[in-house]
Amino acid sequence: MAVIVGLWALIHGAISVFMEGAINVDDSIESYLVQSFEISYVPRNPPVFDWLLWAIQRVTGPGPLSFALLRYGLLFACAMLVYRVARHALTDPRLQALAVFSLSCLWVVGYHSHRILTHSNVMIVAIAGFMLTLMAIARGSRSPWLYAGLGGWIVVGVVGKFGFFAFFIALFLAAMLEPSFRRAFLNPRFGITVLVAAVPIGLYALALHLLKQDVVAATADVVAGDPAARMFKVLDTFISAWVGYLLPFLGLAALVFLPWNRGEGAREGTSEQASIRHILRSLILIGTIGTLIGVLAMGSTSLRDRYFHVFFLFAPVYVFMELERLGGWQDRVRIYLTLLFLVALGVVGARAAITLWPDPRLCGRCVAAEPLAALRPVVLEKLGAHPTLVAADRNAAGRLRAAIPEARVVIVNEPTYRPPARPATGCGQVTGVINGSGALAPPRMEGTAIDVWAKWWAPLMKPKRESFWQITPLPLDSELCR
Repeated sequence: MAVIVGLWALIHGAISVFMEGAINVDDSIESYLVQSFEISYVPRNPPVFDWLLWAIQRVTGPGPLSFALLRYGLLFACAMLVYRVARHALTDPRLQALAVFSLSCLWVVGYHSHRILTHSNVMIVAIAGFMLTLMAIARGSRSPWLYAGLGGWIVVGVVGKFGFFAFFIALFLAAMLEPSFRRAFLNPRFGITVLVAAVPIGLYALALHLLKQDVVAATADVVAGDPAARMFKVLDTFISAWVGYLLPFLGLAALVFLPWNRGEGAREGTSEQASIRHILRSLILIGTIGTLIGVLAMGSTSLRDRYFHVFFLFAPVYVFMELERLGGWQDRVRIYLTLLFLVALGVVGARAAITLWPDPRLCGRCVAAEPLAALRPVVLEKLGAHPTLVAADRNAAGRLRAAIPEARVVIVNEPTYRPPARPATGCGQVTGVINGSGALAPPRMEGTAIDVWAKWWAPLMKPKRESFWQITPLPLDSELCR
């Protein structure tokens, strides 16, 4: 399992490092922020991902390699933790493997995780680790170290992404319905968990208070809705997110294993497996009902499929637990495995196609294919070996920093975060970095602007796409450059 999952991670990591011309939009925001180490960067997202990225970039530099190492290290860890959960939940090793491989058929994991997810990848590692540790306690172990480990996973989860709170609440409610898990939570040693979690989380909360970062307001800006929103629109958003998370996994599993199933080889699990099945089912139901009530009460139309990580991450494990009880799956494993392989191969092909054939019909703005590295020799020649660059926004700034590791990058107007000053050999404002817009040129600037044109590396695309940027040298004592 480790070899197969590791190969999957290496293939996608190689695409990120050797084929893509620029980092993606979500990565770019983190690239801009981690120019220095901070206790907290922005109130909307806690800082564990940024801390890890900052540490990795001390070794690798700020280029694509740092993002690939962190992203696929986290996804590998999550998959192996889910595998450990599956080994306790399922009897047959083939189903254990299929449950892990099926993560790549949850579109949020199998596709979006390569493109847009950052802090969520930290959270799913914490979710998988917490569940595995809790299962060990529910089996009868009352080791204080396991309870301390629960507290550690809570810290990683909460300081990784605030959505972990929703997972913990739903899991706690589900545990109250299942005796072995209820005893694990209500044991006096759970006080160790609370203590281990409370100290670092309390210190983080104090830091947020001292830094005057309002987490509630920042979160409300993202998830809050309009109470006057039409119920039909809210329900449509909810259903799209709910179904979207489980696709195409649920459709493929149903297509392969359900038709003409006579239940051959049906197997009832052990009492421990029955307990795990109940807790996972309750987690999914409580999460579904609670989310539905919440979005209807708020009138929220901003729900996204990736938000269901907190409730549905173990959906493949649960589905295969029910299938093991149903039976009739043994002769269909190869068919399902082939379909999984084809889907995974299709994702690899799609990612490669973005750089080989970056047509807007395929990839929209095609951010990852923009040849930003072409800016580096021009910047170093005109502004020196350690320049300060001024960008329009966080996305442009972060992408410039990844493409030009020697540069300190600042933003024209950034009230929240500004990288610390350092000696610079030159300063310039770069315009035209508009999320992979290709040949769309910015307004021409007066005076000493340096025009830079670059063709996209796209051997299958005719005619070729081009990007156009302008670099305007600025005085080192300019307000923008400080």
